[in-house]
Amino acid sequence: MNSKKNIPEKDEEKFIQVAKSLRKAMKGFGTDENRIIRELLSYKMVQRQIIKNKFKLLTGKDLEDELESELSGYFREAVLALLTPVDDFEASILKEAICGLGTDESKVIQILCTKNGEQIKQIKSAYRRLYRRELEADLSNEESGHLGRIFRSLATGGRAQNHGYDLEYVEQLAQKLYDSSQGRLGTNEDEFISILCARSFPELNCILAIYKEKFAKDLTRVIRQEFSGHLAEALITIAKCAVYKPAYYADLLYESLRKDDNFERDLLQVVLCRVDVNLFSESSCDQTFIPNKYLANQVVNLNGNVRKSTRTKKP
Repeated sequence: MNSKKNIPEKDEEKFIQVAKSLRKAMKGFGTDENRIIRELLSYKMVQRQIIKNKFKLLTGKDLEDELESELSGYFREAVLALLTPVDDFEASILKEAICGLGTDESKVIQILCTKNGEQIKQIKSAYRRLYRRELEADLSNEESGHLGRIFRSLATGGRAQNHGYDLEYVEQLAQKLYDSSQGRLGTNEDEFISILCARSFPELNCILAIYKEKFAKDLTRVIRQEFSGHLAEALITIAKCAVYKPAYYADLLYESLRKDDNFERDLLQVVLCRVDVNLFSESSCDQTFIPNKYLANQVVNLNGNVRKSTRTKKP
């Protein structure tokens, strides 16, 4: 995949040309879908918002409305999502997961458990603006028990933001996790939730390393042994993101592609949430680039797997 074009936001003429190109893609008989893909994926979200404005200036029409009438299926869903700010898009995933028929806990986990405090606050703001509802209140109505506590804790946006850490303090936290699991009969779930939901990702990364060095066991393996179901999934997601977030998303893509049914929306949501972060790179050695990490983890090419899955599976 190619990297995004580095076009200054002030380059008015360039964005007008892109808007004209998109209008041309939808004129006449048929739609030039390749042109639409090429134009939208060449720019970052902030630039796509400028393109939307230029399109309306030129045509008097909303770009989303025009694309919605021209496209269909999962392709239309993906293209419209590319024009939606990520916070709004993730807020919509949470709304569907919480307020649909039953709660889709895995979707909530994929968003809340992967974000730092500031990112959560931005999603909460988008959720409030779009639905005139409070995310924390909706979560309280849907989930109880330890998993509900994780969701409500993360939804405050109160996770520590510090990039550094106090070594003595994180050593104490690693010992607390041991004393709450391997070092006692039974598991102190509250201690795990308190530490994993409140401490910053750099702190948690250090805690996991100290735990493995001191107690000769990977903390994610301990979580799998001590917890089950969505509670284990939530805690493991936090731990994986603390260690290396691209690897978590590479694994998530792999699991999405392994599904026999209804995998398309799961795949789209993972890709679209990360499209401006680490899906594009000019270097085949860049391990912050999710497709490269996917290749390293699964020894298969992500592009090839996606093509194979979307050709052989039906929605």
